Amino acid sequence: MTLLAPGILVYEKRPRWEAELKRSLVGRGWQIRGCRTTGSALSLLTTMPHGVLVTDLAAGPAECLHLLEQVLQRRLPAAAIVISPAIDADLEWPARELGALDFLRETEASRALAPLCQRQLELLAQMTAASPVAKRE
Repeated sequence: MTLLAPGILVYEKRPRWEAELKRSLVGRGWQIRGCRTTGSALSLLTTMPHGVLVTDLAAGPAECLHLLEQVLQRRLPAAAIVISPAIDADLEWPARELGALDFLRETEASRALAPLCQRQLELLAQMTAASPVAKRE
């Protein structure tokens, strides 16, 4: 299995947030990949350790929560961010219980998503650089 560099994986039915992240984070060197099925998202997460998973509840609340549950059960090291339309705002705590670090309302995601993803990836880079394994190599 070939491992990919940490990046951002976006699970959504229509390519909105993937495109927005690519515009906002252009030139940063991070891979930003979109997925349209939970199966492809899980497959990519196993090859992209320590990445950021962005899920859009508009893709289907049950599918998104199931994806978070699978990430948690498989102990995949991914920082999860959930974007929610107003109608699904009551799913914040179930999403957080399944490992979501952040829960953004759709109205605030346009300004907050890219900085959150960037911060998570920078934290990962700092932790990797400080790890004893990285120092020996």
